[in-house]
Amino acid sequence: MTGSRIIPGFEHHRLPGDGVEIDALVGGSGPPLLLLHGWPQTRMCWAAVAPALLESFTLVVPDLRGYGRSDKPASGDGTHAAYSKRAMALDQIRAMRALGLERFAVAGHDRGARVAYRLALDHPDAVTRLACLDVVPTADVWSGMGPEEAVKMWHWPMLAQPGGLPEKLIGVDPGWFVRYILAHQSGEGFEFPAENLADYVAAADDPATVHGWCEDYRAGWTVDRDSDEADRGRRIAAPLLVLWGESGSLKGKDAVALWKPWSENVEGERLPGGHFVPEEQPEKVIRHFRRFFGG
Repeated sequence: MTGSRIIPGFEHHRLPGDGVEIDALVGGSGPPLLLLHGWPQTRMCWAAVAPALLESFTLVVPDLRGYGRSDKPASGDGTHAAYSKRAMALDQIRAMRALGLERFAVAGHDRGARVAYRLALDHPDAVTRLACLDVVPTADVWSGMGPEEAVKMWHWPMLAQPGGLPEKLIGVDPGWFVRYILAHQSGEGFEFPAENLADYVAAADDPATVHGWCEDYRAGWTVDRDSDEADRGRRIAAPLLVLWGESGSLKGKDAVALWKPWSENVEGERLPGGHFVPEEQPEKVIRHFRRFFGG
């Protein structure tokens, strides 16, 4: 994937991760806030949110490993550990330390939220506050996957299949696949910004990106699920904000109640729209972030 795709007000950086390089945008001033994107996206999912926060926070907006312009390591040992949320969280610890940022707040959407809460569990001394958008913990998704959830969350077991099956299927027409996912998981009538959509499709044209997606979800079924189950009963120490779309992946559910077994201090709000909260409801996300993160 070519091009740095700069959000106005930011500078482009290549930062060291856990044996990989993380491609990130950095800008603003104030307390540090790390913004992590979801699937099948890139850091451009924050393009409508991040500029409004530049006066309040020092923002770091990376592509996750396996996504966008960041490195996409091989994962051939069969464990999928290279794409565990533990490894992806350590990427962000090292990237932030390379910028001289030892303690910081973090917000994540979708897969980025899974990295974010793993960051808070594994590195409680580093994470001051945490926001998770339109997710519940990975182990809870799998353990609660009854018939209705399995149909709605079909991409979880599909992308976790071994032997290159999902890579082959998506590779037939990756642009169509991305557009299908975005259309079917967003709120009715929502249209993604053209620049964002073009970035997601361009990323998907790289087979290494599609493989990174699949390894991410394979890790979700294996090592991430195991990590969550091992931590069941622990509570995230950092204050937690949860935001979710009324027609998103948590439709009909109370995300605050679902996070209470995992958090000492959780608050949140159901927002209009679908799964892609930072793009569908940027003004509400900005308002919540300014208040919660206290820039």
